[in-house]
Amino acid sequence: MDHGMGQGADRTDGGRYQGMDRRENAELYAAFEALLDAGPEPPLPSVTEAAVAGGRRIRRRRTAVALAGALVVAVCGVTTAVNVADSRPDPVQQPLAPPTPTQEPTEAPTPVATPEPAPG
Repeated sequence: MDHGMGQGADRTDGGRYQGMDRRENAELYAAFEALLDAGPEPPLPSVTEAAVAGGRRIRRRRTAVALAGALVVAVCGVTTAVNVADSRPDPVQQPLAPPTPTQEPTEAPTPVATPEPAPG
């Protein structure tokens, strides 16, 4: 496959940096050397320590959410119990004797009129 390189292309620079002049190459080389000579690389952080810290964070969050959920359930239970207790009639306010009817029943039954058959 021809990646923009002709058959007679010069590959002394690896082919990719043909257009770069030597001054730019020298500047780039000097910049890389300065980075490498700046000092020792900082130590890489431990992946295990980061995972342990993340696990602690997740456990704390999970515990906090579970406690908040339990608190919500407890508040709902107390609220329901108070509302149910308030809806029951108070035993102190109930009368001790059964209620008496306000209208006294009549002694004799009232006669009911029966229709007579039509002559026919």
